[in-house]
Amino acid sequence: MIEFKPLTTEHIPLLIAYLREHPRENCDYSISNLMTWGKIYTDMYAIWKDRLVIINPKYQYVCYPVGQELRPMELRDMISDCQEQYPEAQLILIPEQYTIKHPELSEYFTLSEQDGWADYIYSAERMVNLSGKKLAKKKNLISQFNRAYPGHKVLEMNAGHCAEVISFAAKWKRERALEGIYLNTELKALQYSMEMWDEIPSQGIIICHQHTISAFSIFSPQTADMATVHFEKYDPDMKGSAQYINYETSRHLMNDYKWINRESDMDLDGLRQAKRSYLPDYMAKFIAGIPK
Repeated sequence: MIEFKPLTTEHIPLLIAYLREHPRENCDYSISNLMTWGKIYTDMYAIWKDRLVIINPKYQYVCYPVGQELRPMELRDMISDCQEQYPEAQLILIPEQYTIKHPELSEYFTLSEQDGWADYIYSAERMVNLSGKKLAKKKNLISQFNRAYPGHKVLEMNAGHCAEVISFAAKWKRERALEGIYLNTELKALQYSMEMWDEIPSQGIIICHQHTISAFSIFSPQTADMATVHFEKYDPDMKGSAQYINYETSRHLMNDYKWINRESDMDLDGLRQAKRSYLPDYMAKFIAGIPK
């Protein structure tokens, strides 16, 4: 049986060490997500044959291990060990390249690709330049925002903005009468992000107009050349604010990162439409495996 332990901020150095050596593009491996969403789902970790293994005990999801590559049979052995404590354990976030390299994986797992949880990956430079006819409308909306709100400011977020940011996000949700498990959980994840601000590797920007938040975004490193945007909210009454926060976030990240991961659409039609409208360069697939 694998001995899992609670994953907390004291394990951030361990996560950094493993993920720096063995980077993963899926946003679930982001240290900021592991700390915030991981706290919600009480994620746990273990070291199995020198590999870092993370499990979501609520749903019994075992993340593909971080470390030197294992053979398919070894992955099945790992899941069998997990099943001693978590009988419904299944493997998630299997890298696409691994499934191509090891077609025999299907002998040990029933594989499925879950489109709603695949991450949208964009070129940071292209998100700033917005070249081409298909993105021209977004560029026009950014120009309209600049003209309508010439006195706006772009500020770097810090822990002192905690109350304002959470209040803005709660207002955003309330005014749309939005409920549901995910949206309620997202607000809790945002609260944890702000509470842990000085411990996790997150950064953010705020768009202010007349000393009031108009939009904000929170992001963090994913790999050496990729950042992930975790939260992005805007005032819908300010035309162009959605496009402007996207643009300013990309501009902020472009000097340090080639790629921007904007996470998944969670099978939500509106979110899917918004993410597809920016023409992703590629998708980081979400592949799961139920053990046979």
